[in-house]
Amino acid sequence: MALVVAVGSAAVFTSCEDSDKFRFPELSNGGYVKFVFQPDVWEGLQIVDGVSIVKYHIGADPAEASFQALTEDPSGNVASYELFVRGTFEGAPEDPIAYMSTNSFPFDISFASADMASLFNVPVETFESGDEFFFTSTITLTDGTVYNSTVTACEECPGTVADEDGNPLDPGAWNGGTIDGVLLQGGDTGDNFLLPAIYWTVKYLEPTS
Repeated sequence: MALVVAVGSAAVFTSCEDSDKFRFPELSNGGYVKFVFQPDVWEGLQIVDGVSIVKYHIGADPAEASFQALTEDPSGNVASYELFVRGTFEGAPEDPIAYMSTNSFPFDISFASADMASLFNVPVETFESGDEFFFTSTITLTDGTVYNSTVTACEECPGTVADEDGNPLDPGAWNGGTIDGVLLQGGDTGDNFLLPAIYWTVKYLEPTS
């Protein structure tokens, strides 16, 4: 009888040890801010530096065009949301500049041409049809985790782990990105409505539909 108990106990401890080896990591929600409604007018995707982002056309005449958008925190874990914008108009700075920030939602990020002119300190007449604004973001969670709008990727990573002689190759390095590219492609099927407000572009062009 004692032998049976001993064997049974050993089986229990072995089972617990095995389960510890295969324990899944604890999962949590990442940093994600989305549009409450799909801004007009969604024009599908645009590739920027190899990354597909959502694009919006707001009309070819800057004097009449505007972008209407409201954002929300669907997971309820965002402590701060910072937006940056880079323009392509003549004389625009090469680097993005700070646009808006908030620590509460819903958050209105709409703008008219006059708002962009004030932000960039240029006459509103500076903007022309075809000019574009690229919006990027930094999202900080309540636990301090920071997410940026750069897509996670490996820089200069080889296609194989070793060369022809079997020598190991440099594995490359993480690029510092924290967002999966799929999350930037909301609306790419027209009906998935992820509506990411993480990285997108707004252009002075007439909508195609």
